[in-house]
Amino acid sequence: MRDQLMVHFKYDDHNIIDLRKKLIDEMKHQSLPKIGKIPFKYFNFDKLKVQYIKEDKVTELHQKILSKIDDLENIVVLKDGNIIYSNLDETFNKVKIMSYFEALENNDKEALSIFTKRFEQIDKDKLKTMNKAYQNSALLIKVPKNVVVKEALKLHIIGEKSDLFHHTTIYCETSSELTIVEKIDNLQPIQVNYMSDVYVSENAKVNYIGIDRLSEDANAYINRCGHVHDNGSLIYALGQLNDGNTISNNVIELLGKNAYCESRNVLFTDKDKVHAITVHVKHLSPYSKGTITNHGIVKDKGYLSVDGIGKIHQGMNHSNSSQQTNIVTLSPDATVNANPYLLIDEYDVFAGHGAGVGKVDEDQLYYLMSRGLKRTEAEKLIILGFLSPIIEMISSDRIKESFIKTIENKLSF
Repeated sequence: MRDQLMVHFKYDDHNIIDLRKKLIDEMKHQSLPKIGKIPFKYFNFDKLKVQYIKEDKVTELHQKILSKIDDLENIVVLKDGNIIYSNLDETFNKVKIMSYFEALENNDKEALSIFTKRFEQIDKDKLKTMNKAYQNSALLIKVPKNVVVKEALKLHIIGEKSDLFHHTTIYCETSSELTIVEKIDNLQPIQVNYMSDVYVSENAKVNYIGIDRLSEDANAYINRCGHVHDNGSLIYALGQLNDGNTISNNVIELLGKNAYCESRNVLFTDKDKVHAITVHVKHLSPYSKGTITNHGIVKDKGYLSVDGIGKIHQGMNHSNSSQQTNIVTLSPDATVNANPYLLIDEYDVFAGHGAGVGKVDEDQLYYLMSRGLKRTEAEKLIILGFLSPIIEMISSDRIKESFIKTIENKLSF
């Protein structure tokens, strides 16, 4: 990291600027996290091009942005840290959706307090510290107590003129519900350091569908964290389909009794790209339940590393931790590293795991081909079956069709 790299964050107050400088100084003593045997030289995380960009809202989106969007209903478009477009119906009237820029302009004390608190926290992980130090994009979504939002919020986070250092904070208060469909994209070659935190209060429910669709010239670090309290439910359905090198970390903390989570992941690696995925469910309360389901596809000279971790801490009795990883390799040159871990410090629990890596099942192929399908058509049906953990959660037909088309294009069917 170049010590002299300091962005002129002209919209920040002096307090936040001082906190940023402190974080940058802290990075000098930090190292990049160890993630399996992933060679960080492919990612160029130290070569940054960070700007702080202010843009106004528009009434119509430019064609290059529209080409990235599948459904314009109930949508928020955040580009380079600015909400440039939104189209929300009355079901979102009680939901607070605010960017960091808007919080500064409106002097929104609640939002600014939430945003500022991040800068005050020091992490050991250099990539997390970088996200805070150079944050040039941030969003707050807050659903009040007892508010149930029936329609899905479609959120597009786009980077263009600068490396993107983004953070999303989602609060679902007691007995509230929210479904969010989030897509991360880029319009120019950039580095992406993305983080989100989802706070699920007592009896609240969040369905979080994330589709990462960054281009080949965009290396990415993506960190999504969930925090679930008593009787809360959080379901992640993540389609990690980036064309570039990607490190992804998904952590869920089950903090309350009967807290529930699922982490469903569809992973696709091709060409000569490196994808490292870690999913970590922490059982920090009795009677909590967490499941991990990973479905991966690797072709060409792609390298896919998948670590699934279920951790039941001491005293968290009657917790249930399970995980399953299945990866299909479509090339002899592809490399896969799949590691299911169960870390159990309590006796009275339920736990199980499994992992399978191999080619498309020949018995399934034979069955489909015996009914008149060509081999490529049969392979397509089997592989698209891997999408079910995510597809079944997408209510928008247009987004669903686009998701399937993306997989088909990558498979070259």
